[in-house]
Amino acid sequence: MNLDLINTARWQAILTRDRSMDGRFVYGTLSTGIFCRPSCAARPARPESVVFHETAKAAREGGFRACLRCRPDQPENC
Repeated sequence: MNLDLINTARWQAILTRDRSMDGRFVYGTLSTGIFCRPSCAARPARPESVVFHETAKAAREGGFRACLRCRPDQPENC
């Protein structure tokens, strides 16, 4: 599948705060070093500052820390 198409769908999920996409990916913000769930209530970062990761573990390994608002490193039902 086309990576640009996947990233466009992921970006749309962030803009709409789509809860159905939680658990499918997380996104990191380069300017803050924080990663979030797609449904996070925080103001979305600029598209050029966003990096997508498949898992919270991958985001941590990439040097990001978990958002304190949406807690993407904890199970969704917490």
